[in-house]
Amino acid sequence: MARYPALDGLRIKVLAGICHHGMRFFDSSYKITWVVAPGARPYLENKAPAVFALYHGRMVGMLRLVWPRDKTTILVSRSRDGEIVARALEQLGYSLGRGSPAHRPVEGAVQMVKAARAGQHLAVMVDGPRGPIYNVKPGVVRLAQLAGLPIVPFVCFARSQWWFWGWDRFMGPLWSTPMVYVVGEPIPVPAGLPDDGLEAVRAKLEQTMCALRQAADSYFDYVG
Repeated sequence: MARYPALDGLRIKVLAGICHHGMRFFDSSYKITWVVAPGARPYLENKAPAVFALYHGRMVGMLRLVWPRDKTTILVSRSRDGEIVARALEQLGYSLGRGSPAHRPVEGAVQMVKAARAGQHLAVMVDGPRGPIYNVKPGVVRLAQLAGLPIVPFVCFARSQWWFWGWDRFMGPLWSTPMVYVVGEPIPVPAGLPDDGLEAVRAKLEQTMCALRQAADSYFDYVG
């Protein structure tokens, strides 16, 4: 519990506003090149819902991934920092599920499954909320199984960017910089899959996202 609730609430409100307006500022400027696996196209076109898997430090890519934004429910931690992100995302038009392994995980999963059954896309930061960076946690696989949806891996990269300090190395695209969005083939998670099968899916997702990250991060080196 915060020592000074009113002051802490003001801090969260101010930081959420900065986060919200900052994302809107950058969202209006950058141009995107899409590199999309054929199997992922129906999900980007809203023909069917999916679980979009992305890195915590590259969540800025969610701004343009699926439109309209109210078609996507994002899982956000109930931590203090998560509250800042949650308020900014709500102002941008996203729906939210609130929970993490350390903060009401069952409640968060129930909210996300309910959203999936209503036809929503789900979005999960696979290495959040505390990392290690780029390590896929098993929660995204279990959530996809519960929701009955495939996992669509996604990584973005900006030609010009700065990297914020922190475990996730949050990427901040510079004004008007081009970006590349790399979307991989959907990964199914069959119902009734045992624990070793779920681990195999988790490992496949981690390897796939690593390959997508390498492709995204080297894209502008090839195109000039």
